[in-house]
Amino acid sequence: MTLAEAKEGKHFIVTATRSDEVTMQAVRFGIGEGARIGIAKNIKGGPVIIALNEMELAVGRDVAFQIDVSEVG
Repeated sequence: MTLAEAKEGKHFIVTATRSDEVTMQAVRFGIGEGARIGIAKNIKGGPVIIALNEMELAVGRDVAFQIDVSEVG
């Protein structure tokens, strides 16, 4: 599943990124492979707001479609 498809209120682990450019952007914000994130808000047609280490970040929808995640039980 991609970050763009993630449900609000759930927690996920980043499993992969689909391009070097997206990998560089993700790592800058601390959401590289293995990072545990929460979904604060998934705005239909807009950004995905993720919660990470007591801060919230907006990830554009185009980038969110290139980040693979796995739900944490």
